[in-house]
Amino acid sequence: MKLLYKVLVLAIIGFGLIWLWIYQIDPDPSLSIVIYLLVPFVFVLNLIIAGVFFYLKKKENARVFLVNSVTASIIMFYLFGKGIDRHQNKRIEQWSFHKADTTFSLIRWKEIDQFSLTYSLNQGSSWSLLDGNCVAENDVWILKANSLKMKIENENLIGFRSENDTIKMKKIER
Repeated sequence: MKLLYKVLVLAIIGFGLIWLWIYQIDPDPSLSIVIYLLVPFVFVLNLIIAGVFFYLKKKENARVFLVNSVTASIIMFYLFGKGIDRHQNKRIEQWSFHKADTTFSLIRWKEIDQFSLTYSLNQGSSWSLLDGNCVAENDVWILKANSLKMKIENENLIGFRSENDTIKMKKIER
């Protein structure tokens, strides 16, 4: 039972340290490949620490770090993914809706107040339909592209095909 408590305490400390580090680097999706280096690094680091404890004849601590090598690797994988999601949520807001056999995706870029509207006829491919600027007025986003003007109000897209056309969109959360 003592071993379980040590493993639990070490996992909590590891979670905190990994979370702080991920929060600090704020990984974007282009860093996704780094996870293939970080998870083995965390695993091997814990194995090395376990080996040092084993060499020092502290077998219980060696077992704790042996178990933590797996635990910390899982925590690293999970938190790195959540860090990428956090990064994306800070920069974009995204909705989707369907019309006939077409899936539309509307992305609002938060930092530059622009939007992109894409469409897809089948999964895995998409084409750009419209790009423009967006402005916030009260709780409504006004989207402008060329002579087209649309609004996002309460998860509804107004003015997509005609001026009064209202489409219920599904917000995509990461």
